[in-house]
Amino acid sequence: MKRLQRFSLLIIMTILTGLSFQAGYALVQPDLQLNSVSVSLLPEYIQPTVLVIYEINLDESFPLPQELIFEIPADAEVLTVINFSPEDRPIELSFREAPFGSWKDLRFTAIHRRLHIEYQDPNLVRFHNQRTYEFRWLSMYTVAQLLINVRQPLDASNIISQPPLRKIGNEFDESPIFMANFGKIAAGELFSLNIEYHKGSGAVAYPALSVLPANPIDETVQGRTPSPIYVLAWVLMLSVAIALIVGSFYIRFRKKEVDNSTRISQEEIKINPERQTFFCHECGMRTRVGENYCSNCGTELRKPTPFEQPSTRS
Repeated sequence: MKRLQRFSLLIIMTILTGLSFQAGYALVQPDLQLNSVSVSLLPEYIQPTVLVIYEINLDESFPLPQELIFEIPADAEVLTVINFSPEDRPIELSFREAPFGSWKDLRFTAIHRRLHIEYQDPNLVRFHNQRTYEFRWLSMYTVAQLLINVRQPLDASNIISQPPLRKIGNEFDESPIFMANFGKIAAGELFSLNIEYHKGSGAVAYPALSVLPANPIDETVQGRTPSPIYVLAWVLMLSVAIALIVGSFYIRFRKKEVDNSTRISQEEIKINPERQTFFCHECGMRTRVGENYCSNCGTELRKPTPFEQPSTRS
């Protein structure tokens, strides 16, 4: 019984928490209102996704600067957030993204009342030639006037939508434009627009242009980056040449140094023959300068002249 009571209490607390969250969401900044929101949907325009563009005008009651929060699909890629000054000068704003479930908060601080937001929505469903897409609007701010216009993709059939849109004309490239004014959307109210069309090809209206060379690229093109093998071969050849030059200079330097040392030694012998060292050929005792007989064994010493070497005894 106690376990049942605890379980019931837990359910009641969960429900109350959810209700308070919804109420708080709907009542956040109740005095702040968006005068108008114009949404442009461009399916398969630059990428095989839907380019979504918001043109937002803030109500005069908005104190500025003001941090704003807009909900967009969680997997959307935000391209830019721009604020326009009263002189129509564009100012790019920094923004933050905080995902929660199938949505994410797009947060930024507005300093003027006119905003421009762009993002790519990948939730375009493609099944053979059929395309379907659901646009959803959910905001904590009341919108006095929500306008949506859709650009029909290149080579596509007439767009079918729910709620319905009406054709208002063509763009400069003859692409049909469909639009509707859905009036006031309350804060916390979810608005959905479903569109469907058929398209024979997967081509986008304005693909990114590929960069091609003006002339054929070959080995004679000025400024062409050489291949790594070509660069490596030149580096090796240059290294070998430097090593040969350094080695030749070293050999010449050492040879000159040895020649100088030999010449100096020979000159010292010629000038100072007494600096030569002699040993007794009988007992091996070293003799002093000027001695004719060995001071150890008395043997007469043999002294070579300065210009001849002593003979080797057999």
